[in-house]
Amino acid sequence: MKAFPACIKIFLKTVLWAAVVSVVLVLVFLAVGVMTDFRPDGREPVYEYAGKWLCGSSGGYSGVAVPESGKIIPDTLKIVTWNIGYGGLGDDMDFFYDGGTRMRCSEERTRENLAAIVCELKSMDADIYLLQEVDEASRRSYMINELELLREAFPDYCLYFAYNYKSFFVPIPLSNPLGKVSSGVAILSRYRPEKVERLSYPSRFPFPVSMFNLKRCLLAAGYRLPDGSRLVIGNTHNTAYDTGGMRLQETDFLAGWADSLCREGAVVLVGGDWNQYPPGYVPSEEETSNPHFAVAPLDLSGLGACGRVVYDADEKTLRYLDKPFSEGPVQSVTDYFFISGGLHAGQAEICGNSGFRHGDHKPVEINIVL
Repeated sequence: MKAFPACIKIFLKTVLWAAVVSVVLVLVFLAVGVMTDFRPDGREPVYEYAGKWLCGSSGGYSGVAVPESGKIIPDTLKIVTWNIGYGGLGDDMDFFYDGGTRMRCSEERTRENLAAIVCELKSMDADIYLLQEVDEASRRSYMINELELLREAFPDYCLYFAYNYKSFFVPIPLSNPLGKVSSGVAILSRYRPEKVERLSYPSRFPFPVSMFNLKRCLLAAGYRLPDGSRLVIGNTHNTAYDTGGMRLQETDFLAGWADSLCREGAVVLVGGDWNQYPPGYVPSEEETSNPHFAVAPLDLSGLGACGRVVYDADEKTLRYLDKPFSEGPVQSVTDYFFISGGLHAGQAEICGNSGFRHGDHKPVEINIVL
């Protein structure tokens, strides 16, 4: 039998070694992913952010003490919810997860967006802000600590933060990976809450995808009212990329949580980016047929028993990211509030003046009477 030429033997050895090295690298990458995987508990306390990191698994900052406000919570509150898109999803952007091609915008544009977002927030003069997609240290937002920006802009507010996306390296898209992500939801409050907690949603992506994806949560702040009763305000950012099963799990969790509090005599408000359209809203075919991101209806079978949803019926709050805003992307409604019985509220309304210039969501405000 004729032997292989030396050049073929060298080629085959090279291919074999390359395959072995590739497998080893993948295994090492997965091992590091497992060791650094973000595994939050079901319920965790969250401490006030005051500019100094305190070790904790899922959010919870503390350190330098901020002055006690000494403010009594009034009987009317203005609350704003806004998914700020980490300052990286302005009107120039499309996004690869949503059918676009880009992973991030320029650092200059990111900083411009963030400066404008902070300016808009200050002009709203709300009592409580519920913010989603706030980055602490992520490649997509050039490692800018957006919590520090908020702390500096709102020195008289209490700031709380909980992770819902924490991965040492997200490997997609392969041509330009998302890289490190450290992000979550935040509450800015003019009045100091009695207790703040991170409550993990039961929804999870399967392993190993879960190591590089979000672990969603509810950030809940409890306030003691002058008459001794309790107000609990939740900040939610629900799952976007699934067929509806995970969102249903999250809604069921919310319903049980809200019902339990209401039975104890508390009043509840939850605001945020639900990634689902509210009851009474009729979506277009384009909104529900997008292959990359499609809104689903909010299931009120549980939540509806203890409250109602309030949203702006006249304006869209979200634009799809498969193309830049100038090319006319689909728009929908995913940002609104749930309020329990015992809370009186005006109509939810879009606020701010920049539209989709600096983010893919618009801020929404509501005024409540306790």
